[in-house]
Amino acid sequence: MGKQFLSFVFTIIKKTFLLISLVIISNLMVNAQAVYVDSNTGNDNNNGTIQSPFFSIQKALEIIKNKDNDIYVIKINPGIYIPEKPLVINTEKETDNKRIVIEAAILPGDTAWRPEKMPVVISKSKKGDLPEYYHFVAAFLVDESHVSIRGLKFPGYFYPNTRYFPIARFNKEKTDLLVEQCMFVGDRHASHIQVGVIAHGDEIKIDHCVFYNAKNAAVYWESSGEGNKTGNSFTNNIVYGAFQCAVWLAWPDNDFIIKNNIITNCKHAWIKNDFNKTKYSIQNCYIVKNEHYQGVTSDAGVVPGTFEMNETNIIKEGNISLRMMDDNVDIPLPVDYLHIIPNTPGFEIGAGLFKSNAK
Repeated sequence: MGKQFLSFVFTIIKKTFLLISLVIISNLMVNAQAVYVDSNTGNDNNNGTIQSPFFSIQKALEIIKNKDNDIYVIKINPGIYIPEKPLVINTEKETDNKRIVIEAAILPGDTAWRPEKMPVVISKSKKGDLPEYYHFVAAFLVDESHVSIRGLKFPGYFYPNTRYFPIARFNKEKTDLLVEQCMFVGDRHASHIQVGVIAHGDEIKIDHCVFYNAKNAAVYWESSGEGNKTGNSFTNNIVYGAFQCAVWLAWPDNDFIIKNNIITNCKHAWIKNDFNKTKYSIQNCYIVKNEHYQGVTSDAGVVPGTFEMNETNIIKEGNISLRMMDDNVDIPLPVDYLHIIPNTPGFEIGAGLFKSNAK
C-alpha cells in the first residue's frame, strides 16, 4: 500500500511539473519579442527562444500566424534553409500597428557579419504546390500587409523552365512590403530566378539589395484596383546581368522613388507596359553597359523602346567593377563580395547591402 501511494504521489508530482513547464514555455512564447530559427542546431520541438531555436522557418511562421501570442518577428541564424513548400506569410492577428519582420539574426553591416553568415533560402517547392492559377514557384508568398524581409540570400531555382520568384505578393489588397539588404544570385542556365521580387499593390519598397544574374530584379505589377499605384520605391540597389530587365514598371504610378542604384550589363534597364503613361523620375544612378536603356510591351512581347523620364545625375557611360570571388576557394569571401570595388565608378553612391555606405 505504501509503495502504491508513493508511486501515485510521484506520478502526480511529475504531471504537475510537466504542466508547469508547459505553462512556462507557453508564457515565454507569448511574451517573447521574437522567435529564432537555426538550421544547424534547431529543432521544431524546441520553444523558439534564442537558446532553443526552431529548425524550420515554416515552424516560426506558424507561431507568427497564431493569434494567441504577440510575436511578429522571426530571427534567422546563419545556415541553409530548404523549405519543402512555399513559405506563406500571413497571420490571424491585427497588423495595422505591427510589422511582421523576417530577418537575419546578423544583418549586413553588423560587426559579426560576413557573406558566409547570410542565411540562405533554397526553395524545394514544386509547380503545383500553390493553387493552379499560380503558374510559378515561390520561396516566400506574402499574403499580409506590413511585412519586412531583411538580410537573406536567395540562390536560383535548380529545375529548368520554371518561373521562380524568391519573394512574391499577389494579393492586391495587401500593402506595405519592405525587402532590404537581401541578395538574389542566379544563373541564366543552371539556377534560374525569373524575378527577385514581384508584387501587386502599393508600398513595395526594395532597398539596399543585390541582384546578380536574375532575369528580372523587380516587377512592380498591378495596382490594388483603385487607380494608380502609390508608395513604391527602388533605392540603393545593385542590379547586374538581368537578362530581361532590372525594373519592370507595369502599372501607372503616382510617386515612385528611384535613386542611388547601379544597373549594369542588363538587357533593359527599365521596361514599361504600353498603357502606363507615368513619367518616372530617377536620380543619382549609374545605368551603364546595358544592351537597351528601355523596353516596352507590345503584341510581340517586350521590345526595345523609349519613354520619357525625369533624370537627375544619371551616369550612362563607363564601366562598373564588382568584387568577385577569389580563385582560391579556401579563403573567406571578401566582405564586399558582389559590391562596387572602392574608388571605382559608382562606389560613392553607396548602393548594395550596407546602409552605412549610403549617401
